[in-house]
Amino acid sequence: MYIDQYLKSAAELVYKDGNKKFTCGVACMLREVDDAGGLSAFESVKVHDWVSGKLIDAESATYVIGSRVIPDMVPNYIAFANREEAEAFAAKEGGDVIDFGIAYQDVSPVGTTAPFRIRTAVTPGAGAFSIGAVYGYMQKDQVKAGSNSTDPSEFINSNRTQPRAPKEVQAHQQALIVNYSPTDNLSLFVNVPWFERRTKTLVRTSPTSVRETVGEENGIGDITLEGRYNFWRSTRWDKFGTILLGTTLPTGQFDGERGATTDPVAGRRLVSTGPALQLGKDTATFTGGLLYSQRWKDFWFHGSALYTVNPENDNDFAFGDVATVGAAFHYTPNYDLMLGIEMDASYTQKSEDRGYKIGNSGGTVTNLAFVFDYRFLNAFGGNFKLRGSVGLPIYEDLNSKHVVLNNPRREFDQVQLGDGFFGNLAVTWTYRAAPEF
Repeated sequence: MYIDQYLKSAAELVYKDGNKKFTCGVACMLREVDDAGGLSAFESVKVHDWVSGKLIDAESATYVIGSRVIPDMVPNYIAFANREEAEAFAAKEGGDVIDFGIAYQDVSPVGTTAPFRIRTAVTPGAGAFSIGAVYGYMQKDQVKAGSNSTDPSEFINSNRTQPRAPKEVQAHQQALIVNYSPTDNLSLFVNVPWFERRTKTLVRTSPTSVRETVGEENGIGDITLEGRYNFWRSTRWDKFGTILLGTTLPTGQFDGERGATTDPVAGRRLVSTGPALQLGKDTATFTGGLLYSQRWKDFWFHGSALYTVNPENDNDFAFGDVATVGAAFHYTPNYDLMLGIEMDASYTQKSEDRGYKIGNSGGTVTNLAFVFDYRFLNAFGGNFKLRGSVGLPIYEDLNSKHVVLNNPRREFDQVQLGDGFFGNLAVTWTYRAAPEF
């Protein structure tokens, strides 16, 4: 932060060796003291009195937390030289009046944490802004029929009447993400993705011969817009309840042409395979749900329950609606680092093509991911962070369809790809414009 923009809330720390450090507010000062092992590591620690603007001893000051005023960041500790003035401020603006000992014991090493696949219910103060670049990779390489996994080559070779089998899908994603909070309770999010997708398919050309085909598609995906409204939080900034509403814009390419599977023996068309390698859904989608976040000193929990509606597009195709629940547990050992584990489970309804449900679409997937967040630089008035995650599906029950044809008699399965892994890496910069009081 640019400290001269936060003189009403800034703190000054002087170490035993004479080195000085400044923070934008009390919360960051408390974290610096905690990381150093306590006040004994410092020659002096001072904060600005909210009323007079003068530097005062941090240990003897009185603090208000949880008021409607957010001078620097959350949690919003505000320091006072006089307890009576702190109580008068709390009576007007809300919040709890506490001393240094309670503040020091209560503060978290990291004010908030942000999951990768699960949203946080925490909304920062008005004027908070962040921008980031994300790279993601996903690979699926096993045939899934229900909860059973089979190697694609074994799957197609086990049945000479099986016309085709998916072999592998790879997806690279680059994205620009932006967060902005116009008010203390509202946070807006934009994700602009670019996809590079590659699929491999095994196709039977004769009862004894199979060849591999490759499909590729690159381009911009559907842009995501989301808004989170924090309708409730505790005065200690350790519990949050938030509503999420979102939509996607149909900016990604959707190929409306239908492919077809051909019987390798009879040489005739069997069944439509539906669109593949889609970069978008060709229609706006709508998401709504609830978010909850809670902190216990060094630990954060984030939970979410969301539902996404995918309407039918102009090509008479509708991706299945999706219901998702998720939970994240994050550990913050110090001011700069977060380590965590996240799990999400989703149920996707079957897609529909011209009003007919596609048998091998939709199903249930549960993913497990390990995540980290590392603040590696303070510059340009904000924080630079490196964020990453790696995960895999730990349970999948995907829909499949068994097809029986006569004259001549043929039996085969329409299936989906599953298993594999995914990973993300992001660099973000976070800044908050100092409000005026």
